[in-house]
Amino acid sequence: MIKFIYYFNIKNMSIPEKIISEIKKARRIAIFHHVAPDGDSLGSALALREMIEQFENVEIVDNIITNYVPELYRFLPDVNKLKRTNDSSLYNAYDLAMAVDCASKERLGDATELFMSAKKSVSIDHHISNSGFADIDFIDTRVSAAGELVFQLVEASGVSFTENMATNLYTAILTDTGGFKFDNTKPETLRICAKLIQEGANPVEIYKNCYELKPLAMVKLQARVINEAVLAENNKIIYGTITRNLLDEEDATDDYIDGITEAMRQVKGIEVAMVFKETLKKTTRVSLRSNGLDVCKIAGYFGGGGHKLAAGCLIDENIEKAVTQVLNVVVQQLHKEEIYS
Repeated sequence: MIKFIYYFNIKNMSIPEKIISEIKKARRIAIFHHVAPDGDSLGSALALREMIEQFENVEIVDNIITNYVPELYRFLPDVNKLKRTNDSSLYNAYDLAMAVDCASKERLGDATELFMSAKKSVSIDHHISNSGFADIDFIDTRVSAAGELVFQLVEASGVSFTENMATNLYTAILTDTGGFKFDNTKPETLRICAKLIQEGANPVEIYKNCYELKPLAMVKLQARVINEAVLAENNKIIYGTITRNLLDEEDATDDYIDGITEAMRQVKGIEVAMVFKETLKKTTRVSLRSNGLDVCKIAGYFGGGGHKLAAGCLIDENIEKAVTQVLNVVVQQLHKEEIYS
């Protein structure tokens, strides 16, 4: 299924042109990330910020984040310019709010109300579960990452690419394609990345930072979770659990779970891989990866979303109950696939 949404109201104007038009009208702009920001969210938003800073009419560009930046992405240019806040005094302060890589407004977390309080809003996204929540929705599920859509905006704006913008956008695309190994890697994806390399992105250094320079505690946590993982349904399902106690024991932070689900998905014969992480509020965050089964539908059953082969959700239950509930749904979906295949 392809969802391709371009909402705009000016005849003969493309959606990138419409968004650029709105930027040119605004003095105060805020760019928003989703909770637990990843490489696409961070890289796309940072590049978008630098583009907007080139417009003379814009006085303030705040890059709003409600979580800390994962250690793996602290190498990104201008990451120190992120503004960590959900300050209610900023309500109604922005002429334009722009959400990047957010499948729903709820994914903005504590900053949702701040985003909605702006005079006008824009959503730039590529998730199939996004039904549109802004005044202008630039949603294209055919692209690999939100970074591809921001690339289109930069080209439409007439602003020249800088080395920092190229680095941020290359990181966005690299990480959301799993290092160009996911099936969302299309010819246009690679053409865009070639252009970004021409503009100064260093593919070797970016890959090292994203996939190779891991803290020892992160490697130990991943090894332990995989070693203790549970196989189910004739070894077609694999899942691991991460409690707060486990994180403390391994001296690890929440962002250290990045990559564990994907590593488990690579086990031969596995159809679905899952990681269940206990949050500070004793709810459970679930990461799902698949080799064919539509896990976006499964995540959607629990109020989450994402992509067909990679999705997630937050369940208001303890980790034991969450495992039981999600496992039951996954098994049911696997049986349906077997019946109709």
